[in-house]
Amino acid sequence: MRVFLTGEPGVGKTTAFLKIVNELRVKGLRIGGFYCPEVREGGIRVGFKIVDLETQKWKWLARISPRTEIKVGKYYVQPEAQEIVDLVAENLNEYSLIAIDEIGPMELALPAIRDFINRALTLNKDVLAVVHRKVRLKGDYVFVVTPENRDEIPKKVVELFITKPL
Repeated sequence: MRVFLTGEPGVGKTTAFLKIVNELRVKGLRIGGFYCPEVREGGIRVGFKIVDLETQKWKWLARISPRTEIKVGKYYVQPEAQEIVDLVAENLNEYSLIAIDEIGPMELALPAIRDFINRALTLNKDVLAVVHRKVRLKGDYVFVVTPENRDEIPKKVVELFITKPL
């Protein structure tokens, strides 16, 4: 099953994603993947981390500097992000659910992450992903997160994964 969350920036997609992951873990699922929180310094966004959901190890995904060959908007995608994807990929077959936040231009700009996402989407495993509003993917369920529904969506998604047929 493929369940995707999408929506405008700042509406709570990552918060909903992490609520879903935490609730499904409580229910016994082993979940592997990553999330990409923004990093702010003095109230200004300076970049994004990529964090392994299982170990909480992280590397820079993209930042204002240092410059690299891959630029998305004002951010330079950092090759070190591949280390986190490699860490997740080591145990891919052991996970009940693959969770990715997010599938967006920065993640897709780095070949190692793009390859991992493509692999995750073609495995016979359940996937929960936050999908950038400009990226088009076909999911079994697509939820558009808004400030009005962001508290209800995690409950609905958890129920989908818990009650799905084997």
